[in-house]
Amino acid sequence: MSKKAKRIIVIAILFAFILSSLYAQVIISQQKKQSDIQTKTIYQQDLKQSTSSKDKLPDPLIINSEGFITVGVRYLNPIKDDKDNLVFEVFFDNHQVDLSTLNLSGKILFTTSEGIKVKKATWRIEGSGHHVMAYIKIPKKINGKNLITPKTKYIQLELQNIGGVKSRIYRWNKKFLN
Repeated sequence: MSKKAKRIIVIAILFAFILSSLYAQVIISQQKKQSDIQTKTIYQQDLKQSTSSKDKLPDPLIINSEGFITVGVRYLNPIKDDKDNLVFEVFFDNHQVDLSTLNLSGKILFTTSEGIKVKKATWRIEGSGHHVMAYIKIPKKINGKNLITPKTKYIQLELQNIGGVKSRIYRWNKKFLN
């Protein structure tokens, strides 16, 4: 085979490689755009489904996946107000231990932006096995004073020493407090 023929074959192979690379980039780009559109659509649907009927706020659910237990906390009062209590729905999820005997005593700390701290909480756990739910209630008034006032910028629920995590903090800002 002559040098000229070898050069033509090498150039043809390089040309074919470049064309196939460009084609692959176009395909990947189209798939990414389609994926982005689908993700945006799913996000918008989730956002519509997760808004409360009370104020059209996003779902006040915060999830922490540290340690071997995933813990999600939803502040329920923006969705369904309780006259006397601040109510939190807590989801515990794992695949290692039975959560039926989970004890929240002494592991709950409620704080406001004004520095008010409350350890007085009632709780009950529902379910069994690896996926349980708890309801935590904090009195809205302590010593006759409201925990949440017009000056309150945020409220915070801290769950301590659960699933190998020293502290999990869940905070809701002013838009959830009205």
